[in-house]
Amino acid sequence: MGERRQHPSKRDPSRRDSSKPAGATGRVPAGERRTSSASRGRTTRTVRTASEGKPRSTVLKSGGSKGGTAKINKPKINKPKINKAGTEKPGIKKPKIKKARKALVVPLGSGTRRVRIIGIAMAIAISLCAGRLLQLQGFDSAAYGAIATADLTTSTALLPARGEITGRDGTVLAGTEPAVDITADPTLTSQDCGESYVGPLCGLAQATKITQVIASHTKIDQKQTIATLMRHDTHFVYVAKKVPSDVYTDITNQLNDENLPGIYEENDPIRTYPQGTVASNVVGFVNSQGKGVAGLEYALNSSLAGVEGKESYESAPNGSRIPLGDSTITPAKNGTNYQLTIDPELQWMVQRRIDSQQAKTGADWVTAITMDVTNGQILAMAQTPGYDSSDPGASKPADLGDRAVSQAYEPGSVEKILTSAALIDSGHANPETRVTVPGTIPSGDGVIKDDVAHGTIRYRMRGIVANSSNIGMLMLARQMDKSTLHQYLTSFGLGQTTGVGLPGESTGTLPPADMKDYTRDQIAFGQGLSVTTVQEAAAISAIVDGGVYHTPTVIKSASTADGTPVPVNDPAPRRVVSAKTSSEIRDMMEAVVTNTEASQKNLMLDHYRSGGKTGTAQRYDPDCGCYKGYVTSFVGFAPLNNPKLLTYVVVNNPKRGDTGTGTAGPVYQDIMQYALPRYGIVPDQKSKAWEVAQMNRPLTW
Repeated sequence: MGERRQHPSKRDPSRRDSSKPAGATGRVPAGERRTSSASRGRTTRTVRTASEGKPRSTVLKSGGSKGGTAKINKPKINKPKINKAGTEKPGIKKPKIKKARKALVVPLGSGTRRVRIIGIAMAIAISLCAGRLLQLQGFDSAAYGAIATADLTTSTALLPARGEITGRDGTVLAGTEPAVDITADPTLTSQDCGESYVGPLCGLAQATKITQVIASHTKIDQKQTIATLMRHDTHFVYVAKKVPSDVYTDITNQLNDENLPGIYEENDPIRTYPQGTVASNVVGFVNSQGKGVAGLEYALNSSLAGVEGKESYESAPNGSRIPLGDSTITPAKNGTNYQLTIDPELQWMVQRRIDSQQAKTGADWVTAITMDVTNGQILAMAQTPGYDSSDPGASKPADLGDRAVSQAYEPGSVEKILTSAALIDSGHANPETRVTVPGTIPSGDGVIKDDVAHGTIRYRMRGIVANSSNIGMLMLARQMDKSTLHQYLTSFGLGQTTGVGLPGESTGTLPPADMKDYTRDQIAFGQGLSVTTVQEAAAISAIVDGGVYHTPTVIKSASTADGTPVPVNDPAPRRVVSAKTSSEIRDMMEAVVTNTEASQKNLMLDHYRSGGKTGTAQRYDPDCGCYKGYVTSFVGFAPLNNPKLLTYVVVNNPKRGDTGTGTAGPVYQDIMQYALPRYGIVPDQKSKAWEVAQMNRPLTW
């Protein structure tokens, strides 16, 4: 707040008359300070207000106010003019007077006090240091020692050798070749020319020369490599990967001869597939990181890969190894080696044969399996189109799997073998069962007919199978309860994976036991359900091999790197039909191959009595959601009375030919004629004519 002012009539009369100038009386009230100026003869008064505590200047004027009283101006001060009488001249303002600046006075501190403070601070600092020292060397010495040791310890992974995959004869199908990744220290491969350096070259010239040496032995991008070797922001770079060890040896020898430092190596083995496309669909392949991504390489990846080891050693701050420092080694555990049931020679022959048949028929794809019916071992399993395990990227993604286990289809009349086995084993029919077969038969909302139009025929069951009558087979199947049929088909392995051990296996589709009647009719002759090549081959192998089912497999044995055997999955065989049923099925299947001149030419074998069954099914096309084209097939076995080998060939959507006899039969014939002698199987047939004569059992009645 400003100075409180009083009206003149209320002022204390003891105080001087306010109409007189302060300078005239020479008296200065208490609380005021007089300041005189000799040069100008003026007097000012400084008033301190209660609220501010600061001096404020005022000037007393005479005149210009009513009643002759003095008017107190605000702090704004003008220079007044003083007349001879000592009074102010009206109309003249006093000039501003600058306030005097107070001097800053800093008292000197006590010297003793300063010494005490500094001493206390030093004592605290020394105490803290002593406490920290006690902690480091007394209480936590072991922990900090371990940290220091870890900081100066270098660990290197020791890579295991991936297990080999070989054929049944020992041929390597997948192996590991020693190889390295070439690395470099750019500070050494492009040394500073302004300082002392090792070797004859430095800078760009050195990096260029090293690049030229490496490029003369392996393929690299020279421009990019030079740029990599010129980097000075790191001590580690990769120059080339997966370089065979012998090639790297040649590179280092030349670099050493020319005194060019800075190139190093890291162990990085290469997975190789010496047989190329042979059994590639079974073996599979690995990716750039060495991890299996297809076939057995994928399915058995964990056991094939082995377990990494580790080497740890004391190193200097610059990373170099301390010669006499501590070191420990945990050896790597190499991967498991697997021997397959696949016969590489037979596999190669089967592959070539189906390749030529695909080209001849224009089929979308072809698969073929040859099995040992006595133990479920798969001797050959080929597909076309396929791929080369050494270069899978050159093939279409759709061809990188194994269609024999992953591609489901409707099997057609080959399925009549399974239906017949269920009928005979359940007591509903036998090869001599008589059936009057009409030209057509209603089923559901449609009508079913045979492939070749005919009137009423009196077939025995043997004749129904030999002539592949759809009508005759569904008439027999109608005599059996649907749940019983479903039970038999399940025991044959349909509607489930076989356990063959390959990835991506399909279960196919099997309608439930309470299926519709028309579905039962379709299943009887191989439509209305789906199977895979390996499923159907395993089922028919069981039926002809005395009625005993052997789980199909491609793995014969396994062992560790030092040859110690490793157990493999080997499910116990199980009976699915009786030996008598098996014998009667074989009898009917011989009737198929001896029935006509065409079958005798395309399906019978030289020197071996055999049996078989053709299949032709309408092909379901997922693109249109309709039936379009055909799936043709043939399955056969030999010898007739003591079966050893079975071959099943499936041709999907042939453009030239639409029967199993013409498209799949000749492939089966060539494969079996090669495989049977190869395995030393004794012939049991004098001639084809002789076998035809032996097949003298009636087909009709």
